[in-house]
Amino acid sequence: MFSPACGRIRARRCDVDFMSVRQAAQSLGVDDSRVRQLLRDDQLRGSVVGGRWIVEADSVRDRKLSAPEPGRPLSARNAWGALAMLSGHRPSQLSGPECSRLLARLRDLAAGGRVPTARLQKLLAARAEVRRYRVHRGVLHTLLAHSDVVRAGASAAPRVRADYVAPGRAEVYVHPDRIGKLEAAFGLILDVQGGNLVVRVPPASAWSFLVSGAREAEEGRDAPAPVVAADLLDAKEDRAVVAAAGILEPLLASSVARRADSA
Repeated sequence: MFSPACGRIRARRCDVDFMSVRQAAQSLGVDDSRVRQLLRDDQLRGSVVGGRWIVEADSVRDRKLSAPEPGRPLSARNAWGALAMLSGHRPSQLSGPECSRLLARLRDLAAGGRVPTARLQKLLAARAEVRRYRVHRGVLHTLLAHSDVVRAGASAAPRVRADYVAPGRAEVYVHPDRIGKLEAAFGLILDVQGGNLVVRVPPASAWSFLVSGAREAEEGRDAPAPVVAADLLDAKEDRAVVAAAGILEPLLASSVARRADSA
């Protein structure tokens, strides 16, 4: 059964989950025509319903797991420069030639018409140190509103209109000078496997962009939209990747057009 109101097409046939061609393309970081070709070549599993392909979600996950790693990550400095460009800012920490090289990279990423999610995730992966903690669920709301954090990923997704929720999980950015204070204040316990709080610690030089670009809410702050999208890509979960692509597609196109006009 299909539900057009949902961000993800859900169909059941013998306990098999399906997604649309567009959703599969966003998840794999390719365009729609490539997904159809993979289906015709039996490299993805799917069915034709009403003249349209639908794709087995498990086959998309299998292909992602078997795909080669794309490229080398940007340095943290350049990753934050790219995120600043996607937010409509000129990266103050980068020189003119460095900005030009990043713009060329963004143009290359935008050229296919679909967001290359796997490539973007790898490029931006080194932007922050990632720590996973276990914290009592009763204090998560207070922690997310704390003045020393900027909400990120799943915790900020609804406020940047991303169609993604992850109940019971929280994500934040914390300044490197404040992480010890936060650990002590909330009794954070490192838990790499089962933690319910993801803390990203960016370079101190990136904090001014994170804070200046943050969306002020009634309680707390949310990271800029492209930063939230990068966090969702790190989840490597189909729903999160599709939500991230929905954020990044217009930002990537407008950033490239804006920089071309000002060149």
